[in-house]
Amino acid sequence: MSTIAIIGDGPLAAQIKIAVESAGYTGLAYLFNQNGPQFDPPVGLSEFMVHVEEAELVIEAVIGQIAYKQMIIQALGNTDSLILSAVLNSSATGSGGWNKQPERLVGWAALPPFDNADMIEVMAGLRTSPETLETARQFLASLGKEPVIVNDTTGGVLPRVVANLVNEAAFALMEGVAEPADIDQAMRLGTNYPHGPLEWADQIGIDQVAGILDALGDAYGRDRYRTAPLIKQMVAAGWWGQRTGKGFYISAG
Repeated sequence: MSTIAIIGDGPLAAQIKIAVESAGYTGLAYLFNQNGPQFDPPVGLSEFMVHVEEAELVIEAVIGQIAYKQMIIQALGNTDSLILSAVLNSSATGSGGWNKQPERLVGWAALPPFDNADMIEVMAGLRTSPETLETARQFLASLGKEPVIVNDTTGGVLPRVVANLVNEAAFALMEGVAEPADIDQAMRLGTNYPHGPLEWADQIGIDQVAGILDALGDAYGRDRYRTAPLIKQMVAAGWWGQRTGKGFYISAG
C-alpha cells in the first residue's frame, strides 16, 4: 500500500493528510469547507474522484454535512479502494449501505488534534469483511496510532462524549453561568482534561461538533441530544473556530 486518498470537510481531514505523508505514503487530498461555509456541492469533486482509483485506501472524514458524506461514499462504490469512513455522523453499517461494496468499508473515530491522538477507534459494520478490518488496523498502526475495536455506533466513544461536553458548556455559556475561559478552566482543573470543552470545540470545528450532535439526535433521539441554540447560531454565522478565525475564543482581526 503506497497511495492514500483523504476526503474531508474540516481540521481532522487536513491533519490526517499530514500524518499520512509523514508516515511515508503518497497522499491525495480533497479538502473542502476549510475556510468557511460552502453550501453548494463541493467543487471539483468529480475530477478528484478520477484520481482516487490510484489509491489503495481512502480515508473519508466528512462530518459537517451528511448529504455530502452520502454522495461521496456512493461515488467511492465505483472504485476497489478500501474505505475508512468516519463514524462521527454515521455508523459504519449505515455508511456501508451507501456503497456498492460494503464489505470494503470500515468505520473509525478520532478528534483533532490528530497528531495528539494515540488511539483510534475502529468499528466493523455488519457487512465489513474480516480482511478489511485487519487491513485497516495495520494501516492505522503504521501511522503510529493504537487501533481499538469498539462496537459500531454513530459517534463512537470519544467524539460522542466530547460533543456532549461541548454542548453542555455552550448551554452554560448561554445561561450566563460563566465566561468561556472560566468554564474551560473549571473542566481542565476539575477533571484533568487536556482541553476545556469550548477551546476544544474551536479546534475541532464548531460545525463539526454540530454535525456529530445532529447525527446523535437522529440516531438516539432529539430529547437526548438537543443541540444548544448558540452552537446552531455560530454554525449559521460561519463562526466555526480556528479555521474560520472566530469561535468561542478566536476573533478575526
